[in-house]
Amino acid sequence: MTEIESTWKALPVSAVGALYINGIQRFVRENLIVFFGAGTGFAVSESLGWREFGLGAGLVLLAGLLVALIYHRRFRYRVDEDSVRVRKGLFEQQELKVRFERVQNVGFSQPIYLRPLGLIRVTLETPGASQTEVSLPGIASADATALRDMISGAAGRRNGAEQSVDTENVAQAQTRPPAAFSTSAADLFKYGMASNQIWILLAIFGAPASNWVESRVSSWVDEISTSGLVDMEMLSRAPLLLALLVIVLILSVSLLLMALSGLLAIVRFSGYRLTRETDRFKSHFGLLDIREKSLKLSKLHGIETVQTAVGRMLGQWHAIGHQAGAVQLEQAMNNDRRFLIPGIGDGRLETVVDTLRGRSWDVPAWNGIHRRFRSMLWGRIGLSLAVAALLIWFLLPGHVAWPPLAILGINMLILGMIHLRWRRWAYAFDGRRMRIRSGIVGQKIVEFDLASCQQVEISSSPYQRRHKLASLTIRLPHGEQAIPYLPREIADEIANRLLYRAESSAEHGL
Repeated sequence: MTEIESTWKALPVSAVGALYINGIQRFVRENLIVFFGAGTGFAVSESLGWREFGLGAGLVLLAGLLVALIYHRRFRYRVDEDSVRVRKGLFEQQELKVRFERVQNVGFSQPIYLRPLGLIRVTLETPGASQTEVSLPGIASADATALRDMISGAAGRRNGAEQSVDTENVAQAQTRPPAAFSTSAADLFKYGMASNQIWILLAIFGAPASNWVESRVSSWVDEISTSGLVDMEMLSRAPLLLALLVIVLILSVSLLLMALSGLLAIVRFSGYRLTRETDRFKSHFGLLDIREKSLKLSKLHGIETVQTAVGRMLGQWHAIGHQAGAVQLEQAMNNDRRFLIPGIGDGRLETVVDTLRGRSWDVPAWNGIHRRFRSMLWGRIGLSLAVAALLIWFLLPGHVAWPPLAILGINMLILGMIHLRWRRWAYAFDGRRMRIRSGIVGQKIVEFDLASCQQVEISSSPYQRRHKLASLTIRLPHGEQAIPYLPREIADEIANRLLYRAESSAEHGL
Protein backbone atom coordinates (compact mmCIF):
# COMPACT_ATOMS: atom_id res chain seq x y z
CA MET A 1 0.00 0.00 0.00
CA THR A 2 1.33 3.43 -0.90
CA GLU A 3 1.75 5.60 2.19
CA ILE A 4 0.51 9.17 2.13
CA GLU A 5 2.69 11.77 3.78
CA SER A 6 0.99 13.66 6.60
CA THR A 7 1.55 17.10 5.07
CA TRP A 8 -0.68 19.64 3.44
CA LYS A 9 -0.84 18.89 -0.28
CA ALA A 10 -2.23 20.81 -3.24
CA LEU A 11 -4.24 19.33 -6.07
CA PRO A 12 -2.42 18.66 -9.33
CA VAL A 13 -2.51 21.50 -11.86
CA SER A 14 -4.49 19.28 -14.22
CA ALA A 15 -7.27 19.15 -11.60
CA VAL A 16 -8.31 22.69 -12.60
CA GLY A 17 -10.22 21.20 -15.52
CA ALA A 18 -11.99 18.77 -13.21
CA LEU A 19 -12.94 21.60 -10.86
CA TYR A 20 -14.24 23.61 -13.79
CA ILE A 21 -16.42 20.80 -15.18
CA ASN A 22 -17.66 19.73 -11.73
CA GLY A 23 -18.56 23.32 -10.91
CA ILE A 24 -20.58 23.74 -14.09
CA GLN A 25 -22.41 20.45 -13.50
CA ARG A 26 -23.21 21.37 -9.90
CA PHE A 27 -24.36 24.84 -10.93
CA VAL A 28 -26.77 23.40 -13.49
CA ARG A 29 -28.13 20.79 -11.07
CA GLU A 30 -28.71 23.23 -8.23
CA ASN A 31 -30.24 25.98 -10.39
CA LEU A 32 -32.69 24.19 -12.65
CA ILE A 33 -35.44 26.64 -11.70
CA VAL A 34 -33.18 29.57 -12.60
CA PHE A 35 -32.39 27.98 -15.97
CA PHE A 36 -36.09 27.39 -16.52
CA GLY A 37 -36.85 31.06 -15.83
CA ALA A 38 -33.99 32.25 -18.01
CA GLY A 39 -35.13 30.03 -20.85
CA THR A 40 -38.68 31.34 -20.54
CA GLY A 41 -37.47 34.95 -20.62
CA PHE A 42 -35.31 34.25 -23.65
CA ALA A 43 -38.26 32.62 -25.39
CA VAL A 44 -40.75 35.46 -24.82
CA SER A 45 -38.44 38.45 -25.21
CA GLU A 46 -38.09 39.88 -28.69
CA SER A 47 -35.06 42.02 -27.74
CA LEU A 48 -32.89 38.98 -27.02
CA GLY A 49 -31.38 36.87 -29.75
CA TRP A 50 -28.92 34.04 -30.05
CA ARG A 51 -26.04 36.51 -30.11
CA GLU A 52 -26.99 38.00 -26.74
CA PHE A 53 -27.67 34.56 -25.34
CA GLY A 54 -24.26 33.28 -26.48
CA LEU A 55 -22.52 36.34 -25.05
CA GLY A 56 -24.14 35.79 -21.67
CA ALA A 57 -23.25 32.10 -21.68
CA GLY A 58 -19.64 32.95 -22.57
CA LEU A 59 -19.37 35.38 -19.67
CA VAL A 60 -20.73 32.73 -17.30
CA LEU A 61 -18.20 30.17 -18.56
CA LEU A 62 -15.31 32.61 -18.15
CA ALA A 63 -16.44 33.45 -14.63
CA GLY A 64 -16.58 29.73 -13.87
CA LEU A 65 -13.01 29.27 -15.07
CA LEU A 66 -11.82 32.12 -12.81
CA VAL A 67 -13.61 30.56 -9.83
CA ALA A 68 -12.01 27.18 -10.59
CA LEU A 69 -8.52 28.73 -10.69
CA ILE A 70 -9.02 30.51 -7.34
CA TYR A 71 -10.56 27.42 -5.75
CA HIS A 72 -7.65 25.27 -6.92
CA ARG A 73 -5.11 27.70 -5.54
CA ARG A 74 -6.73 27.74 -2.09
CA PHE A 75 -7.53 24.01 -1.87
CA ARG A 76 -5.30 21.87 0.38
CA TYR A 77 -5.77 18.45 1.91
CA ARG A 78 -3.93 16.38 4.47
CA VAL A 79 -4.18 12.71 5.43
CA ASP A 80 -3.19 11.85 9.02
CA GLU A 81 -3.09 8.47 10.68
CA ASP A 82 -6.74 8.54 11.67
CA SER A 83 -8.39 11.38 9.73
CA VAL A 84 -8.62 13.48 6.58
CA ARG A 85 -8.48 17.26 6.69
CA VAL A 86 -9.42 19.64 3.89
CA ARG A 87 -8.97 23.40 3.58
CA LYS A 88 -11.03 25.07 0.90
CA GLY A 89 -12.99 28.20 0.02
CA LEU A 90 -13.00 31.13 -2.35
CA PHE A 91 -13.09 34.14 -0.01
CA GLU A 92 -13.68 32.50 3.37
CA GLN A 93 -11.47 29.49 4.00
CA GLN A 94 -12.99 26.45 5.70
CA GLU A 95 -11.23 23.52 7.31
CA LEU A 96 -13.01 20.17 7.51
CA LYS A 97 -11.83 17.15 9.45
CA VAL A 98 -13.37 13.69 9.18
CA ARG A 99 -12.10 10.76 11.20
CA PHE A 100 -11.80 7.42 9.41
CA GLU A 101 -14.14 5.77 11.93
CA ARG A 102 -17.00 8.03 10.84
CA VAL A 103 -16.66 7.37 7.12
CA GLN A 104 -19.42 5.14 5.79
CA ASN A 105 -19.03 5.55 2.04
CA VAL A 106 -15.83 6.04 0.06
CA GLY A 107 -16.50 6.98 -3.54
CA PHE A 108 -14.12 6.69 -6.47
CA SER A 109 -15.09 8.25 -9.77
CA GLN A 110 -13.10 8.49 -12.98
CA PRO A 111 -15.24 10.14 -15.68
CA ILE A 112 -14.04 10.14 -19.24
CA TYR A 113 -12.40 13.57 -18.94
CA LEU A 114 -10.26 12.42 -15.95
CA ARG A 115 -8.93 9.21 -17.50
CA PRO A 116 -6.25 10.82 -19.75
CA LEU A 117 -5.02 12.82 -16.73
CA GLY A 118 -4.68 9.78 -14.47
CA LEU A 119 -6.81 11.46 -11.78
CA ILE A 120 -9.58 10.07 -9.59
CA ARG A 121 -12.34 11.95 -7.80
CA VAL A 122 -12.72 10.80 -4.18
CA THR A 123 -15.75 11.49 -1.98
CA LEU A 124 -16.24 10.64 1.70
CA GLU A 125 -19.66 10.36 3.29
CA THR A 126 -20.61 9.89 6.93
CA PRO A 127 -23.83 8.45 8.42
CA GLY A 128 -26.58 11.02 8.76
CA ALA A 129 -24.90 13.66 6.59
CA SER A 130 -27.22 15.30 4.08
CA GLN A 131 -24.37 15.70 1.60
CA THR A 132 -20.82 14.55 0.96
CA GLU A 133 -18.64 15.88 3.79
CA VAL A 134 -15.26 15.71 2.02
CA SER A 135 -14.61 15.73 -1.70
CA LEU A 136 -11.21 15.58 -3.38
CA PRO A 137 -12.04 16.62 -6.95
CA GLY A 138 -8.95 15.10 -8.59
CA ILE A 139 -5.95 13.35 -7.03
CA ALA A 140 -3.44 10.83 -8.31
CA SER A 141 -4.59 7.23 -8.59
CA ALA A 142 -1.94 5.95 -6.15
CA ASP A 143 -2.93 8.51 -3.51
CA ALA A 144 -6.61 7.70 -3.91
CA THR A 145 -5.98 3.96 -3.52
CA ALA A 146 -3.79 4.52 -0.43
CA LEU A 147 -6.48 6.69 1.16
CA ARG A 148 -9.17 4.09 0.51
CA ASP A 149 -7.00 1.33 2.00
CA MET A 150 -6.33 3.40 5.12
CA ILE A 151 -10.04 4.06 5.65
CA SER A 152 -10.89 0.40 5.00
CA GLY A 153 -8.32 -0.67 7.57
CA ALA A 154 -9.79 1.70 10.15
CA ALA A 155 -13.27 0.44 9.40
CA GLY A 156 -12.17 -3.16 9.81
CA ARG A 157 -10.96 -2.42 13.32
CA ARG A 158 -14.41 -1.41 14.48
CA ASN A 159 -16.70 -3.97 16.18
CA GLY A 160 -18.18 -5.58 13.13
CA ALA A 161 -18.89 -2.16 11.59
CA GLU A 162 -17.57 -1.78 8.08
CA GLN A 163 -18.10 0.98 5.60
CA SER A 164 -20.19 0.57 2.47
CA VAL A 165 -17.65 1.43 -0.21
CA ASP A 166 -18.93 3.14 -3.34
CA THR A 167 -16.14 2.45 -5.82
CA GLU A 168 -16.77 4.18 -9.10
CA ASN A 169 -13.54 3.20 -10.86
CA VAL A 170 -13.73 -0.36 -12.09
CA ALA A 171 -10.68 -0.47 -14.31
CA GLN A 172 -8.78 -2.38 -11.62
CA ALA A 173 -11.41 -5.09 -11.20
CA GLN A 174 -10.10 -8.64 -11.34
CA THR A 175 -12.12 -11.79 -11.98
CA ARG A 176 -15.79 -11.00 -11.69
CA PRO A 177 -18.25 -13.39 -10.01
CA PRO A 178 -21.33 -14.46 -11.98
CA ALA A 179 -24.07 -11.85 -12.11
CA ALA A 180 -27.09 -12.35 -9.90
CA PHE A 181 -28.93 -9.85 -12.12
CA SER A 182 -28.11 -8.00 -15.31
CA THR A 183 -30.06 -5.72 -17.62
CA SER A 184 -30.22 -5.39 -21.36
CA ALA A 185 -30.24 -2.14 -23.30
CA ALA A 186 -33.97 -2.61 -23.97
CA ASP A 187 -34.72 -2.90 -20.25
CA LEU A 188 -32.66 0.20 -19.50
CA PHE A 189 -34.44 2.10 -22.27
CA LYS A 190 -37.82 1.18 -20.76
CA TYR A 191 -36.58 2.16 -17.30
CA GLY A 192 -35.53 5.58 -18.62
CA MET A 193 -38.90 6.10 -20.27
CA ALA A 194 -40.68 5.20 -17.01
CA SER A 195 -38.46 7.28 -14.72
CA ASN A 196 -38.99 10.90 -13.65
CA GLN A 197 -36.04 12.02 -15.79
CA ILE A 198 -38.57 13.24 -18.34
CA TRP A 199 -39.66 16.08 -16.06
CA ILE A 200 -36.08 17.19 -15.58
CA LEU A 201 -35.57 17.24 -19.33
CA LEU A 202 -38.78 19.21 -19.74
CA ALA A 203 -37.58 21.81 -17.20
CA ILE A 204 -34.22 22.17 -18.93
CA PHE A 205 -35.20 22.14 -22.60
CA GLY A 206 -38.91 22.93 -22.57
CA ALA A 207 -38.87 26.69 -22.04
CA PRO A 208 -35.89 27.56 -24.29
CA ALA A 209 -37.40 25.50 -27.10
CA SER A 210 -40.89 26.97 -26.77
CA ASN A 211 -40.09 29.96 -29.02
CA TRP A 212 -38.81 27.68 -31.78
CA VAL A 213 -41.84 25.37 -31.46
CA GLU A 214 -44.22 28.32 -31.55
CA SER A 215 -42.63 29.74 -34.71
CA ARG A 216 -42.67 26.36 -36.42
CA VAL A 217 -46.32 25.73 -35.54
CA SER A 218 -47.30 29.24 -36.72
CA SER A 219 -45.55 28.79 -40.06
CA TRP A 220 -47.11 25.34 -40.43
CA VAL A 221 -50.59 26.75 -39.81
CA ASP A 222 -49.98 29.59 -42.29
CA GLU A 223 -48.84 27.16 -44.97
CA ILE A 224 -51.91 24.95 -44.49
CA SER A 225 -54.22 27.95 -44.54
CA THR A 226 -52.60 29.36 -47.73
CA SER A 227 -52.72 26.01 -49.53
CA GLY A 228 -56.44 25.66 -48.87
CA LEU A 229 -56.14 22.08 -47.71
CA VAL A 230 -57.92 22.91 -44.45
CA ASP A 231 -60.60 25.50 -43.79
CA MET A 232 -59.14 27.37 -40.81
CA GLU A 233 -62.44 29.14 -40.09
CA MET A 234 -64.18 25.81 -39.83
CA LEU A 235 -61.35 24.55 -37.65
CA SER A 236 -61.71 27.53 -35.31
CA ARG A 237 -65.41 26.67 -34.92
CA ALA A 238 -64.56 23.10 -33.92
CA PRO A 239 -63.09 23.31 -30.41
CA LEU A 240 -63.03 19.53 -30.02
CA LEU A 241 -60.86 19.14 -33.10
CA LEU A 242 -58.52 21.89 -31.86
CA ALA A 243 -58.29 20.15 -28.50
CA LEU A 244 -57.49 16.90 -30.27
CA LEU A 245 -54.66 18.55 -32.22
CA VAL A 246 -53.23 20.02 -29.02
CA ILE A 247 -53.38 16.61 -27.33
CA VAL A 248 -51.58 15.00 -30.29
CA LEU A 249 -48.86 17.68 -30.10
CA ILE A 250 -48.40 17.18 -26.35
CA LEU A 251 -48.22 13.42 -26.75
CA SER A 252 -45.64 13.74 -29.52
CA VAL A 253 -43.40 15.98 -27.40
CA SER A 254 -43.83 13.67 -24.39
CA LEU A 255 -42.85 10.60 -26.42
CA LEU A 256 -39.79 12.42 -27.75
CA LEU A 257 -38.68 13.36 -24.22
CA MET A 258 -39.36 9.83 -22.98
CA ALA A 259 -37.18 8.43 -25.77
CA LEU A 260 -34.40 10.87 -24.84
CA SER A 261 -34.74 9.84 -21.18
CA GLY A 262 -34.42 6.20 -22.22
CA LEU A 263 -31.21 6.91 -24.13
CA LEU A 264 -29.77 8.75 -21.12
CA ALA A 265 -30.58 5.74 -18.94
CA ILE A 266 -28.65 3.48 -21.33
CA VAL A 267 -25.63 5.80 -21.11
CA ARG A 268 -25.77 5.97 -17.32
CA PHE A 269 -26.46 2.29 -16.54
CA SER A 270 -24.87 0.60 -19.56
CA GLY A 271 -23.82 -2.98 -18.81
CA TYR A 272 -25.48 -3.08 -15.39
CA ARG A 273 -24.50 -6.18 -13.39
CA LEU A 274 -25.47 -7.06 -9.82
CA THR A 275 -23.21 -9.55 -8.05
CA ARG A 276 -23.15 -10.95 -4.54
CA GLU A 277 -19.93 -11.64 -2.73
CA THR A 278 -19.41 -13.10 0.73
CA ASP A 279 -20.43 -10.05 2.74
CA ARG A 280 -21.72 -7.49 0.24
CA PHE A 281 -23.53 -6.73 -2.99
CA LYS A 282 -21.82 -4.95 -5.86
CA SER A 283 -23.31 -3.21 -8.87
CA HIS A 284 -21.20 -2.44 -11.94
CA PHE A 285 -22.47 0.00 -14.57
CA GLY A 286 -21.73 3.05 -16.68
CA LEU A 287 -20.58 4.04 -20.16
CA LEU A 288 -18.96 7.47 -19.87
CA ASP A 289 -18.49 7.26 -16.09
CA ILE A 290 -17.82 3.66 -15.05
CA ARG A 291 -19.03 2.96 -11.54
CA GLU A 292 -19.02 0.18 -9.00
CA LYS A 293 -21.16 0.51 -5.88
CA SER A 294 -21.04 -1.78 -2.88
CA LEU A 295 -23.60 -2.48 -0.18
CA LYS A 296 -22.65 -4.36 3.00
CA LEU A 297 -25.13 -7.10 3.84
CA SER A 298 -25.14 -6.12 7.50
CA LYS A 299 -26.05 -2.55 6.53
CA LEU A 300 -29.03 -3.50 4.34
CA HIS A 301 -32.17 -2.88 6.38
CA GLY A 302 -34.81 -2.14 3.76
CA ILE A 303 -35.77 -2.92 0.16
CA GLU A 304 -37.91 -0.54 -1.87
CA THR A 305 -39.44 -1.55 -5.20
CA VAL A 306 -41.09 1.11 -7.36
CA GLN A 307 -43.27 0.91 -10.45
CA THR A 308 -44.35 4.22 -11.97
CA ALA A 309 -47.53 4.70 -13.97
CA VAL A 310 -45.59 4.45 -17.25
CA GLY A 311 -43.59 1.58 -15.80
CA ARG A 312 -46.81 -0.34 -15.23
CA MET A 313 -47.66 -0.06 -18.93
CA LEU A 314 -44.13 -1.19 -19.85
CA GLY A 315 -43.90 -3.88 -17.16
CA GLN A 316 -40.86 -2.23 -15.54
CA TRP A 317 -39.71 -1.82 -11.92
CA HIS A 318 -36.64 -0.54 -10.16
CA ALA A 319 -35.38 -1.48 -6.68
CA ILE A 320 -33.46 0.46 -4.04
CA GLY A 321 -31.45 -1.10 -1.25
CA HIS A 322 -31.54 1.14 1.83
CA GLN A 323 -28.54 1.01 4.13
CA ALA A 324 -28.44 1.90 7.81
CA GLY A 325 -27.32 5.41 8.65
CA ALA A 326 -28.00 6.85 5.20
CA VAL A 327 -30.06 9.98 4.78
CA GLN A 328 -33.06 9.77 2.48
CA LEU A 329 -31.93 11.63 -0.63
CA GLU A 330 -34.46 10.39 -3.15
CA GLN A 331 -34.67 13.52 -5.24
CA ALA A 332 -34.26 13.24 -8.96
CA MET A 333 -30.94 15.04 -9.19
CA ASN A 334 -29.42 13.88 -5.91
CA ASN A 335 -29.65 10.10 -5.86
CA ASP A 336 -26.00 9.00 -6.16
CA ARG A 337 -26.04 7.61 -2.61
CA ARG A 338 -28.76 5.08 -3.37
CA PHE A 339 -28.01 1.47 -4.22
CA LEU A 340 -30.23 1.40 -7.29
CA ILE A 341 -31.16 -1.61 -9.43
CA PRO A 342 -32.83 -0.40 -12.66
CA GLY A 343 -34.67 -2.14 -15.49
CA ILE A 344 -36.40 -5.01 -13.64
CA GLY A 345 -39.14 -6.73 -15.59
CA ASP A 346 -42.33 -8.03 -13.98
CA GLY A 347 -41.18 -11.63 -14.20
CA ARG A 348 -37.79 -10.95 -12.55
CA LEU A 349 -38.90 -8.77 -9.65
CA GLU A 350 -39.28 -11.49 -7.02
CA THR A 351 -35.92 -12.98 -8.00
CA VAL A 352 -34.18 -9.65 -7.44
CA VAL A 353 -35.94 -9.08 -4.12
CA ASP A 354 -35.10 -12.62 -2.97
CA THR A 355 -31.46 -11.98 -3.91
CA LEU A 356 -31.32 -8.81 -1.83
CA ARG A 357 -33.19 -10.41 1.05
CA GLY A 358 -31.01 -13.49 0.97
CA ARG A 359 -33.93 -15.89 1.04
CA SER A 360 -37.43 -16.29 -0.32
CA TRP A 361 -40.38 -15.08 1.72
CA ASP A 362 -43.90 -16.35 1.36
CA VAL A 363 -45.62 -13.01 1.72
CA PRO A 364 -48.89 -13.22 3.67
CA ALA A 365 -52.01 -11.83 2.06
CA TRP A 366 -52.17 -8.06 1.78
CA ASN A 367 -54.29 -6.32 4.42
CA GLY A 368 -55.98 -3.17 3.22
CA ILE A 369 -56.79 -0.02 5.16
CA HIS A 370 -60.31 0.82 6.37
CA ARG A 371 -62.88 1.94 3.80
CA ARG A 372 -63.62 5.06 5.85
CA PHE A 373 -60.37 6.50 4.44
CA ARG A 374 -62.04 6.52 1.04
CA SER A 375 -65.46 7.68 2.24
CA MET A 376 -63.95 10.53 4.28
CA LEU A 377 -62.04 11.93 1.28
CA TRP A 378 -64.98 11.31 -1.04
CA GLY A 379 -67.26 13.30 1.24
CA ARG A 380 -64.93 16.27 1.73
CA ILE A 381 -63.60 16.67 -1.80
CA GLY A 382 -66.74 15.61 -3.66
CA LEU A 383 -69.00 17.92 -1.69
CA SER A 384 -66.60 20.87 -2.04
CA LEU A 385 -66.33 20.55 -5.82
CA ALA A 386 -70.08 20.00 -6.21
CA VAL A 387 -70.81 23.21 -4.28
CA ALA A 388 -68.20 25.06 -6.38
CA ALA A 389 -69.85 23.85 -9.62
CA LEU A 390 -73.28 24.94 -8.38
CA LEU A 391 -72.05 28.41 -7.41
CA ILE A 392 -70.33 28.91 -10.77
CA TRP A 393 -73.51 27.89 -12.58
CA PHE A 394 -75.52 30.46 -10.65
CA LEU A 395 -72.96 33.27 -10.98
CA LEU A 396 -72.27 32.93 -14.71
CA PRO A 397 -74.58 35.03 -16.93
CA GLY A 398 -77.04 32.94 -18.87
CA HIS A 399 -76.32 29.92 -16.66
CA VAL A 400 -73.68 28.48 -19.02
CA ALA A 401 -73.52 24.74 -18.49
CA TRP A 402 -70.04 23.69 -19.59
CA PRO A 403 -67.93 25.22 -16.72
CA PRO A 404 -69.83 23.41 -13.92
CA LEU A 405 -69.92 20.26 -16.02
CA ALA A 406 -66.13 20.48 -16.42
CA ILE A 407 -65.78 20.83 -12.64
CA LEU A 408 -68.01 17.83 -12.10
CA GLY A 409 -65.92 15.85 -14.58
CA ILE A 410 -62.76 16.75 -12.66
CA ASN A 411 -64.59 15.78 -9.49
CA MET A 412 -65.32 12.31 -10.86
CA LEU A 413 -61.67 11.93 -11.90
CA ILE A 414 -60.46 12.88 -8.42
CA LEU A 415 -62.93 10.52 -6.76
CA GLY A 416 -61.69 7.71 -8.99
CA MET A 417 -58.08 8.45 -8.01
CA ILE A 418 -59.06 8.38 -4.32
CA HIS A 419 -60.58 4.95 -4.85
CA LEU A 420 -57.41 3.69 -6.52
CA ARG A 421 -55.32 5.15 -3.71
CA TRP A 422 -57.46 3.38 -1.11
CA ARG A 423 -57.29 0.07 -2.98
CA ARG A 424 -53.50 0.26 -3.35
CA TRP A 425 -52.62 1.10 0.27
CA ALA A 426 -52.00 -2.16 2.13
CA TYR A 427 -49.58 -3.94 4.45
CA ALA A 428 -48.35 -7.47 5.18
CA PHE A 429 -46.05 -8.82 7.87
CA ASP A 430 -44.90 -11.98 9.54
CA GLY A 431 -42.79 -12.43 12.65
CA ARG A 432 -39.68 -10.73 11.24
CA ARG A 433 -40.41 -8.60 8.17
CA MET A 434 -43.06 -6.17 7.00
CA ARG A 435 -44.19 -4.77 3.65
CA ILE A 436 -46.10 -1.54 3.01
CA ARG A 437 -47.65 -0.84 -0.40
CA SER A 438 -48.87 2.53 -1.66
CA GLY A 439 -49.59 4.35 -4.92
CA ILE A 440 -52.39 5.18 -7.33
CA VAL A 441 -51.73 3.87 -10.85
CA GLY A 442 -48.14 2.92 -10.12
CA GLN A 443 -47.05 1.46 -6.83
CA LYS A 444 -44.26 1.49 -4.27
CA ILE A 445 -43.54 -1.43 -1.94
CA VAL A 446 -41.23 -0.91 1.04
CA GLU A 447 -40.01 -4.06 2.80
CA PHE A 448 -38.01 -3.92 6.02
CA ASP A 449 -37.00 -5.95 9.03
CA LEU A 450 -39.12 -5.24 12.10
CA ALA A 451 -35.92 -4.79 14.10
CA SER A 452 -34.95 -1.75 11.99
CA CYS A 453 -37.88 0.26 13.34
CA GLN A 454 -36.64 3.27 15.31
CA GLN A 455 -39.94 4.79 16.41
CA VAL A 456 -43.69 4.17 16.04
CA GLU A 457 -46.28 6.90 16.32
CA ILE A 458 -50.02 6.24 16.68
CA SER A 459 -52.26 9.19 15.85
CA SER A 460 -56.03 9.49 15.85
CA SER A 461 -58.18 12.42 14.71
CA PRO A 462 -61.62 13.12 16.24
CA TYR A 463 -63.23 11.44 13.21
CA GLN A 464 -60.99 8.40 13.66
CA ARG A 465 -61.63 8.20 17.40
CA ARG A 466 -65.36 8.24 16.76
CA HIS A 467 -65.00 5.18 14.55
CA LYS A 468 -62.24 3.51 16.63
CA LEU A 469 -59.56 4.00 13.98
CA ALA A 470 -55.92 5.14 14.10
CA SER A 471 -52.99 5.85 11.77
CA LEU A 472 -49.45 4.52 12.12
CA THR A 473 -46.21 6.35 11.29
CA ILE A 474 -43.17 4.05 11.31
CA ARG A 475 -39.78 5.74 11.43
CA LEU A 476 -37.00 3.80 9.70
CA PRO A 477 -33.33 4.72 9.23
CA HIS A 478 -34.01 6.00 5.71
CA GLY A 479 -37.33 7.77 6.32
CA GLU A 480 -40.93 7.35 7.48
CA GLN A 481 -43.65 4.99 6.30
CA ALA A 482 -47.34 5.57 7.03
CA ILE A 483 -50.34 3.24 7.29
CA PRO A 484 -53.54 5.28 7.74
CA TYR A 485 -56.98 4.29 8.95
CA LEU A 486 -56.42 1.01 10.72
CA PRO A 487 -58.74 -0.41 13.38
CA ARG A 488 -57.33 0.76 16.71
CA GLU A 489 -56.65 -2.74 18.03
CA ILE A 490 -54.72 -3.68 14.87
CA ALA A 491 -52.68 -0.46 15.01
CA ASP A 492 -51.76 -1.23 18.64
CA GLU A 493 -50.82 -4.81 17.74
CA ILE A 494 -48.51 -3.73 14.89
CA ALA A 495 -46.87 -1.07 17.05
CA ASN A 496 -46.26 -3.56 19.87
CA ARG A 497 -44.72 -6.09 17.48
CA LEU A 498 -42.42 -3.49 15.96
CA LEU A 499 -41.21 -2.21 19.32
CA TYR A 500 -40.80 -5.70 20.77
CA ARG A 501 -38.75 -6.88 17.81
CA ALA A 502 -36.56 -3.73 17.86
CA GLU A 503 -35.91 -4.01 21.63
CA SER A 504 -35.21 -7.75 21.46
CA SER A 505 -32.70 -7.25 18.63
CA ALA A 506 -30.98 -4.42 20.53
CA GLU A 507 -30.64 -6.59 23.66
CA HIS A 508 -29.09 -9.47 21.70
CA GLY A 509 -26.89 -7.19 19.60
CA LEU A 510 -28.61 -8.06 16.32
